[in-house]
Amino acid sequence: MQIKNSVFLVTGGASGLGAASARMAAENGAKVVIADMQVEAGEKLARELGGRFAKTDVASEADGKAAVALALKEYGGLHVLVNCAGIAIAERTLGEEAAHDLGRFERVLKVNLLGTFNMIGWQPMPWRRQCRTHRASAA
Repeated sequence: MQIKNSVFLVTGGASGLGAASARMAAENGAKVVIADMQVEAGEKLARELGGRFAKTDVASEADGKAAVALALKEYGGLHVLVNCAGIAIAERTLGEEAAHDLGRFERVLKVNLLGTFNMIGWQPMPWRRQCRTHRASAA
């Protein structure tokens, strides 16, 4: 795949595997949009890489579409979507008294599963056909 001059949208791009993916892309000549909830880290990395930042909750349709729109507006296209946004809950499924909070578990599912699925679907045609997608999450 030709990375140079490609446009990358990296969810979860402010830290961890997402940040490493954004760095790799930029170092190889790609234009990068970092989409993350971590505003300070995301803006800092975007400045460092000469890219753009969009505060994005991948479970939110409006946020996801706004991140895609930013890539299209700023760079005229979208070639690679790297889905690294992911969360986890660090608690026992079944504790001494009861199961962990269902609301927190639902949030994990919304971010890790629905967020990934939706980010792929929110790419407008014709970019959806041209965009290569990659899923990688530590969550």
